[in-house]
Amino acid sequence: MKNFLKISLFLSACAFMVSCETTELELLENPNSINVESADPDFVLNQVLLDFNGIIRGYSGTNQVITRMQNMFQTYNSNVGNTTGSGEWNASYRLFANIDFLETVIATNELDLPHHLGVAKVLEAYSYFLLVDHFGEVPFSQAVQPEEFPNPVADDGGVVYAAQLELLDEAIALLNQDPTASPSDLYFDGVFSEDNWIALANTLKIRAYLNQRLVDPSGAAAGINGVLGSNIIDTVDEDFEFVYNSNQPNPVFASDYSNTVDSYRSNNYYDFLNAGDAEGIFIETGIPDPRLRYYLYRQVDEDPSGSNLPCEGDNLYDYCYVGNFYWGRDHGDGEGLPNDGARKTARGLYPFGGAFDNNAFIRSRDITNTRGGEGVTPIYLSSFTHFALAEAGVTLGTGGGSPASLLEQGIRLSMEKVRAYADGLDTVDPDTGEDYAMTNAEINDYVARVITEFNGANNDGKVAIIAREFFLASWGNGIEPYNNYRRTGAPDLQEPIVESGLFPRTWRYPITEVDNNPNINQTNPSDRTFWDNNPAGFID
Repeated sequence: MKNFLKISLFLSACAFMVSCETTELELLENPNSINVESADPDFVLNQVLLDFNGIIRGYSGTNQVITRMQNMFQTYNSNVGNTTGSGEWNASYRLFANIDFLETVIATNELDLPHHLGVAKVLEAYSYFLLVDHFGEVPFSQAVQPEEFPNPVADDGGVVYAAQLELLDEAIALLNQDPTASPSDLYFDGVFSEDNWIALANTLKIRAYLNQRLVDPSGAAAGINGVLGSNIIDTVDEDFEFVYNSNQPNPVFASDYSNTVDSYRSNNYYDFLNAGDAEGIFIETGIPDPRLRYYLYRQVDEDPSGSNLPCEGDNLYDYCYVGNFYWGRDHGDGEGLPNDGARKTARGLYPFGGAFDNNAFIRSRDITNTRGGEGVTPIYLSSFTHFALAEAGVTLGTGGGSPASLLEQGIRLSMEKVRAYADGLDTVDPDTGEDYAMTNAEINDYVARVITEFNGANNDGKVAIIAREFFLASWGNGIEPYNNYRRTGAPDLQEPIVESGLFPRTWRYPITEVDNNPNINQTNPSDRTFWDNNPAGFID
C-alpha cells in the first residue's frame, strides 16, 4: 500500500483494470501537474466518482461468479486468489487519498463546497464497508498517512464499521448545508440532488446494521429502527446506480454485443429464473420469472450438442443443459471452451442496455433491438432496501412494515424497474405476434405465489425466501448476494460439480500488499469478516 500512498493524487484509473471505462468517459484531462492551489474540486470529485464505479464492478464481477450468477470455471481458489482483489484494494486506497486531497483543496482555497465533501465522504464510508466485507481486517487508522505510517496496520473490522457510521453522519450534515455550488453527478439519474445522497447515506446505515445482526442483534435492531423515518432509498427514482449512455455504453454491452459472447451464465441461476423446459435433463418446476427475457438474450433457437455440450451424459452434472435454448454451465465446470460465442446466451436488456429477448434469435452483435448500452451498474436499489428491512423484520423484529409487505414491495420495485427498460423496444415475437413484455397479471401472480410460500414458512424459511428474491433482483450486482449468502446461507445454491476447495468467506489480501507491508499477514479463504459468525463449512 505504501507505494500508492506516497503520491497526493492518484488519477491513473486504467491501472485498475475493471475501471478502464474511466478514460472512455472523457471527463478528465491529464492531471500530471495538479497541486493544491491549481486543482479543480469538480475534477477531483469526478475521479472519486469514477473510481468508485470501478471498485463496485471489480467486486461484483468476481462475486457474481462465486454466487452462481455467472459461470465459475474450475475452483474457488482459481477465481478468488491472492491477486484477485488487487485492483479493488488499490483503487479504494487511491480513492481515500483523493478524498483527503479534495478536503485539502477546499480548505486551502477557502471554498464553500460542502456537497462535494458530503458526496466524497459517503463514498469513503461505502468503500471502507466493502473492504471489511471482503477482506476482514483492513488498514484504517494508519491508512493514507505514508510519512507517519509507511506500513499501516490492519484494524478490526468492527472498529472500521463503527467509524464509517460516524462518517455517514458527518456526510449527511455536510449535504444538509447550502453551498455556493453543487457537484455534477454520475449516479442516480445523472443529476445531482443532495436528497439522493442523504438517502444513500441513511440506507448504508441499514445495510451496515443488518450485516452485524449475527454479532450484535440488539445494536443492529436499534440502529435500523433509528434510521426508519429518515430519508432512505425506497423508490426506484432514488436507486443508487452508475449511469451509462450510448456513447459510453455499459462495459458488458461492449463485451457481449460488439463481437462475440465470451462467457457463460450459470445454469443454477437459470434454474432460479425457471428458464428451462419440461423435457430432457432438467425438469421445470415453476413458471418463468417475468424478468427472464429482460435479463438474458438467446442468440439461437437450437440446443447445444456435440462439442458444444461436453457435459452431455456425465452424471457429475446437475443440469448440463436446462433447455429452452439457454446455453450455460454448471458451477465449477472446467471443460474446454468450444467455438460457441455466436450461440451461447448473452446478458440482456437489464441492466446492461442489451437486447430484449422476443424470440428474434439474431446474433447479439447484429441485433438492433437494444438500448445501445444505455444501462447502469446497479449498486444499491430500492428493492434491496425492502428486502433488507424484510430480513431485519423477521430476524430482529424491526419496524418499517410487516416482513411480508416489505418482501412484496421489494419484488414489485424490482419488476417495475426492469419492465421500464423495454420502453421503446420491440417485445413482440416476429413470427407469432405474441407480446412478451411483462404484464401486471404476471407480476401479480408471481407476487401471490411468493407471499403464499412466505406465509407458510417458519422464520428460517422466511429468511431463505427473502434471500432468494433479493438474489433474483440483484442481477448485475454480485456484492449483495455474496454478503447475503454468508450471512443467511441462502438461497440454497448448487454445489460445485467437482472438488473446488473452500468457499471464500473472505478474499485473500493482495499478494503485493503482503509482500510490501510487514504488518499485513496473509489470510485463508476460511477466515471470516467480523460480522460473519456462522460455522465453518456453513456454505459451499
